[in-house]
Amino acid sequence: MKQIPHLIATTVSFLVFTIALIGFNYGAQHLEQQYVKALAPLDLTQTNNGIVLQSAALSTSDLLPFYGSSEITLVSTPYDAERFFATYPTGFTVFTVANLGAGALTMAQDIASLGPDLKGKKVVISISPGPFTYTTENEEYYAGNYSRLHAYGLIFSPYLSMGLKSAAAQLMLRHPKTLQNDSFLEFTLNHMTDTSIQSRLLYVIMWPLGELQTEVMQLQDHAEVAGYIWSNHIDPNVPHIPQKINWTEDFATALAQQKQRTLSNPYGIEDWRWKLFQGRSSVPYAPGSEDAQFLQFLQTSSEWPDFKILLDVLQELGAEPLILSRPINGRFWEAVGVSEQAQDAYYTKLHAVVDPYHMTLVDYRQYTNDIYFSIDNVSHTSRYGWVYVDQTLDEFFHGNLH
Repeated sequence: MKQIPHLIATTVSFLVFTIALIGFNYGAQHLEQQYVKALAPLDLTQTNNGIVLQSAALSTSDLLPFYGSSEITLVSTPYDAERFFATYPTGFTVFTVANLGAGALTMAQDIASLGPDLKGKKVVISISPGPFTYTTENEEYYAGNYSRLHAYGLIFSPYLSMGLKSAAAQLMLRHPKTLQNDSFLEFTLNHMTDTSIQSRLLYVIMWPLGELQTEVMQLQDHAEVAGYIWSNHIDPNVPHIPQKINWTEDFATALAQQKQRTLSNPYGIEDWRWKLFQGRSSVPYAPGSEDAQFLQFLQTSSEWPDFKILLDVLQELGAEPLILSRPINGRFWEAVGVSEQAQDAYYTKLHAVVDPYHMTLVDYRQYTNDIYFSIDNVSHTSRYGWVYVDQTLDEFFHGNLH
C-alpha cells in the first residue's frame, strides 16, 4: 500500500509530460503554419532535412512544393521559380526543397516522411537527364543530402506497403556510409531485405521503436524551427502583388541575357561552365560513335530503380504530382558522338517508367535542340529555360496544364 502514492505520482507526472508534449506539438504546428510563407524563400537546413515545414507548406493553399536538385539551385536568376513567383503574381509561390546532388532516393525518403499529409496534394518533382544518362552514382552526394528523419520516415512508415519499404531498404543499403553510426537502422534494413517469416516478425518487433524514434526526431524538428523563428524575429507577413505575367516579354528578355553568357561556344553552354567541357568537344567524334556507351549507361543507371521507388511512394500516398524533366542538350551531345536517335531513348525510357503511374509528365522534348534552354551538357536550367519552367508551374498550379 505504501507504493500506491509513488505510483500515483509517477502516473500523474507521465500524464503531465504527455499533455505538455501534445501541447507543444500543436503549438509548434500553429506557429509553422503562421510563418511558413515567410520561411519559404530562406535557405534553411530544416526545409531540406526536416518534415514540419514541408507539412505546413502542403496545408497552405497558395504554396506549391517543388522538389529537386541542382537543376533548381545552380543558377541564381530573377527567373528561377522561387524569385519569379516571390510576390504571388498569379496567386501562389513555390516552396522549394532542393539541394545539389539530391537524387530520387533522397526525394523518396523525404516525401515518404510526409505520410497522409500528401494525399490529394499537388507537388512538383524536378529531374534532369544527367543522373540517368551521364553522371555516375556519387556516394558523397547521397551522404550530403541524407536525413536520418527522412530515412526513418520511409522505413517505419505505417502508410506504405511492406513491399515498397523492402525495395527501398535494399537501395539504402547501397550507401553504408550513412548507416555507420546507426546500427538499429542498419539492422532493420538488412532484415527487411529478407522475406523470411523470422525477419518479418523482427521488423514488427522493431517497428514501435523506429516509430518512437521518428516522433522524437520530429519533435526536435519542431523545436529547431520554433527556435529559428523566435531568435530571428521573422515577420510573418509576405506581400502578395497580383499581376498579369507577360510571358512573351519574359521569354525575349531571358533569351537575350542567356545569349550574352554563351559567347564562347556554339552549344549554348554558359562561358563559366564551358571551361569544364570544351576539351571534350574539341576532339572530333564520328556521328553516333558514342551511342552504344550512352545507351548502356542509360539502361544500367542506378537512378532508375531509385526513381521508381519515388514514384511508388507518390502513388501509395495519393499525391498528385507533376514530374518535370529537363531536355537533353542535343547539340552538344551530337557533337560528342551521341546521335539524336540515341538521345530519344532517354525520353522513351522516361515515359515507359512514368506513364504506367498515370502521373503528369512534362519532358520538354521539343526543346532538345534549343541550345539556350540549359547552361551545360547535363541540363542545368538556364534563365531562358526557367521561363518555360515557370509557365509550366503556373499552368499546373491553376489546373491548366494539358
